[in-house]
Amino acid sequence: MLSVKTPVTRLSFSLPVMVLGTLISGLCWYVSCGLSGEYGWLLWIAPVPVLILSFQTSKGTTFLIAFTAYLIGRLSWFSYLESVATLIPAIIFTLLFPLAFACIILISRIIVLQIGSWYTLFAFPVFFTTFEFLFSISSPHGTAGSIAYSQMNMLPLIQIASVTGMLGITFFVTCVPSAIAVGWLYHKEKVQFRYILSFLTLLIISVLGFGEFRLISIPRTPKFKAGLVSLDEKYHYEPGRVEASKEIKAVENYVFHIAELARQGAHMIVLPERAINIHTETNAEILSLLQDAARQNQVGLVIGYTNLVQKPETNAALIIDVTGNLLNQYNKVHLIPGLEGQFMPGKNPAIVNFMSNQTGMAICKDLDFTRYIRKYGVAGISVLFVPAWDFTVDDWLHSRMAILRSVENGFSQVRAARKGRLTINDAYGRVTSEANCADGQQALLIGSVSIVRIHTLYSRFGEWFGVLNVLAVIGFISIYMYRRKR
Repeated sequence: MLSVKTPVTRLSFSLPVMVLGTLISGLCWYVSCGLSGEYGWLLWIAPVPVLILSFQTSKGTTFLIAFTAYLIGRLSWFSYLESVATLIPAIIFTLLFPLAFACIILISRIIVLQIGSWYTLFAFPVFFTTFEFLFSISSPHGTAGSIAYSQMNMLPLIQIASVTGMLGITFFVTCVPSAIAVGWLYHKEKVQFRYILSFLTLLIISVLGFGEFRLISIPRTPKFKAGLVSLDEKYHYEPGRVEASKEIKAVENYVFHIAELARQGAHMIVLPERAINIHTETNAEILSLLQDAARQNQVGLVIGYTNLVQKPETNAALIIDVTGNLLNQYNKVHLIPGLEGQFMPGKNPAIVNFMSNQTGMAICKDLDFTRYIRKYGVAGISVLFVPAWDFTVDDWLHSRMAILRSVENGFSQVRAARKGRLTINDAYGRVTSEANCADGQQALLIGSVSIVRIHTLYSRFGEWFGVLNVLAVIGFISIYMYRRKR
């Protein structure tokens, strides 16, 4: 039943107050959505000043305030984007999100003021979550840029992704500030304010309570040891830039460290994305070295490599079992636009049996795409092995983007990244072992991997929460149009 519109008191803010509110909001966005995840909690309050100001100012002023605040926030990514995507794409990407944010704030303002009821607190989170949902399924970069990743240090909160996917995190961190702002608007209306306060309390308790319960009820599971190694960058060569003898020498260097990790008890060893190059001249010798290393050390191997034998070339990964047999080859499905145009993309996930368990392989950017990685969740794997290659400054962020796929789909993950981080995490997003090679220096890591398969609601039902938000958008627009006709 639709409630009767409640009139609210309209105030007039001075220019200094509007500037201050814009700066506070912008700085909170800037710090909370950086590349390190250190101050993710500031995201819970970042939209509050802009939302409050929007309820008391004109449409034009609202748009300007919202655009400026979010632009300040997105500048935290600008130097990173410029280094990996060049200047023009960096400018476009930096301006696109503030424009979208300003439109979302403007639409939310109209909904809140025209409908005039407590439940309009859902307007901002619903429109923002819908934007992220539609952007993620249409963007060549998948979920990159989502504000949900800023919360990866908050383990209880990210557990909601096992139910809703990452969009549940986005909804939560936009719903909390929206409830605060709309509550401020209705602070003199006792009934409306009571509804808002009750919902906000219930939301926080239910989401964080669910996360805490999930974390304290983690069962004991079988484990195996995994080793990860990334050589110094001087041993990683661009295809065709050095003679074959140097490529062979780099492989021998990896073989040495494979033996070292095996002596420490590793059962599976993962090498980074494009750790080695294999072309027709070196194909037989390199494969022989790797297969012998697996057989002699009784370890499985996942090797990221540049496949120059196949035409067109592929960004690929091999998995070799403890007897030296090639079990499978995987070709990276989601290539980086503008940087990997020479490669032919793969089409299918790679599912292999290791230690009597279903496991999978994927490569780096594949983990940015929730719908694609959900295929591994549907297949019921217990561990995902991921060769990767990051961009130094995004070492924390990109590793955590990948880790969130584990929470969504209920599997452990072993990820080895050049110029990034070597990580082992469980199905709850807990990083159990980690090493850093973002500076290009050599790094080795060994740690225990939980063999576990959790059947999550997300892996079963997929993007149901995104669809629900789309329907909610339609509902808000329908209510608004109905009210206007009345």
